[in-house]
Amino acid sequence: MTFQSNIRRASSYKSIQKNSNVLSANPYDLVAVLFAELRDSLDLMIESARRNDKGRMFECRAKALSILNGLDESLDFDAAGDLAQTLHTIYVEAARRIQAEIDVSFIERVESAREMLHEIEKAWMAIAPGAQQVDSLRRAS
Repeated sequence: MTFQSNIRRASSYKSIQKNSNVLSANPYDLVAVLFAELRDSLDLMIESARRNDKGRMFECRAKALSILNGLDESLDFDAAGDLAQTLHTIYVEAARRIQAEIDVSFIERVESAREMLHEIEKAWMAIAPGAQQVDSLRRAS
């Protein structure tokens, strides 16, 4: 067996483990992982903007917007009512700030979006029954 085939096999096992962890996770943990990934993407986006690395910045922006979209689409307006509507409004505003034109106040707008979303993340972590599993789920991905 070659070195390359060993690498492929290890990668395959890791992928299976990751999928297994995600499939067995509860919805609270999955949303917590999304918030953590969103925060990381926004941090990298801000860092990339400061370094004027537009390619990386746009990549992080796309990931952040994708996660925001997923969080927004998962809202249950029938079950959560006003709370779901409030979260929707915050997600839309955060997306607007993240997509803003790149000018002198761009970083400040993204930082303000990150802070808004971080407040929601902290509240989510306070109610998530298995919040301690989030780090292991993130490492598996």
